[in-house]
Amino acid sequence: MIELEQVLSKVRARKPGRVFVQVPEGLKPGATGLCRELEKSGTETILSLPPCYGACDLREDEARMLGCDLILHIGHSDYGIKTRIPVIYEEYRVDYDPTALLKRHLPNLKEYKKLCLVTTLQYLSGLPKARRFLESRGKKIFLGSPSVARYPGQVLGCDFSAAIPLESVVDCFLFMGTGTFHPVGLAMAVKKPVLFLDYETTELVDMRNEKRNAERMRMIQVAKASHAKSFGIMVSTKPGQMGIKAAISMKRKLGKKGLSACILAANEFLPSQLEGMGIEALINTACPRIREDARMFKKPIVNPEDFELLLENL
Repeated sequence: MIELEQVLSKVRARKPGRVFVQVPEGLKPGATGLCRELEKSGTETILSLPPCYGACDLREDEARMLGCDLILHIGHSDYGIKTRIPVIYEEYRVDYDPTALLKRHLPNLKEYKKLCLVTTLQYLSGLPKARRFLESRGKKIFLGSPSVARYPGQVLGCDFSAAIPLESVVDCFLFMGTGTFHPVGLAMAVKKPVLFLDYETTELVDMRNEKRNAERMRMIQVAKASHAKSFGIMVSTKPGQMGIKAAISMKRKLGKKGLSACILAANEFLPSQLEGMGIEALINTACPRIREDARMFKKPIVNPEDFELLLENL
């Protein structure tokens, strides 16, 4: 949860004239109230309306253009993006205790003695509780230190470094939280089993079937893209996603194959933006989640980790 007084205190300490407020979709209902409280202390506020997908999605250029001297970024943790305007990251946490769920599913964990626990930012408070319970039942628990994310055991959609280095020492990975995006991504990044303790359905899911489906779809995307003659290389202007160097390299390699490639820049990519451009396939250097929208774009989408495989099939 967000502590209003704590947020107000942090902002007031900076004595800003105008604050640019970014809030993820799920917290938007309380955003106008937050702005009203800030303005009671004489601070002008501007609320950013576009969706905010993570700490990678800082809208600093917009903030500067609107004369703001502070960004208040709600819901995500700082992972080191350098900015010209100071940024206050106010993390969003849910105080959830997974002990009861783990106790219920303990028989399904019987074959695993050494487990690596991972989750997303909002559920980090549950990791120590899960660790204590599982260790009391004879399990050996590991929490990895990520290279991009901020906290032990924390994963992002683009960063599973809290898990991957531990693959040689654990029997399985246990993701605890909500939504399949992160556990599927982790399953694609490792060979050991990935289990998903779903806080919404209360089920424990072995992600092997989901991994097979995701890998099959990934290969289908590469196969379809290998028939294309014109490519669009997607480059996000979000500061934490920008992959222009990789995009330029990819464009050159496609050119050597005699293929047409155009670098496409946007803060957010929509199918309507590509209508009538004659682009047959997309290469995504932005958020890896975009690949899930291939059906919506009606074009194959290939992520950077599959680019060399694509080249081999062209």
